[in-house]
Amino acid sequence: MKNSTILAGVATALLLAVGSVHADDDMNGMEKCQVVKDDKGMIKAGKAACKTAAHSCAGENTAGEVDAWIMVPKGQCAKINAGDWTDVSEETKAKLDM
Repeated sequence: MKNSTILAGVATALLLAVGSVHADDDMNGMEKCQVVKDDKGMIKAGKAACKTAAHSCAGENTAGEVDAWIMVPKGQCAKINAGDWTDVSEETKAKLDM
């Protein structure tokens, strides 16, 4: 019985490890992006990706939160903050108050 318990534990650990690798794969090509203009956060209310100092989950931000963020394709955050909208998706634009 001990062998089956150990085997079950090893199998569970492997599944968790594989799951975390896949989660990292999902993040490939994406980056967190805070969009700030004139000391004001530009992510629309309820559109932030997740946790900030003011709340703990996605969609709980208020308009103007400086620490609110969204996920964008790598390299786009700097462009967005510079006012360059080249190749920025409509989905991303819809999250921003610009």
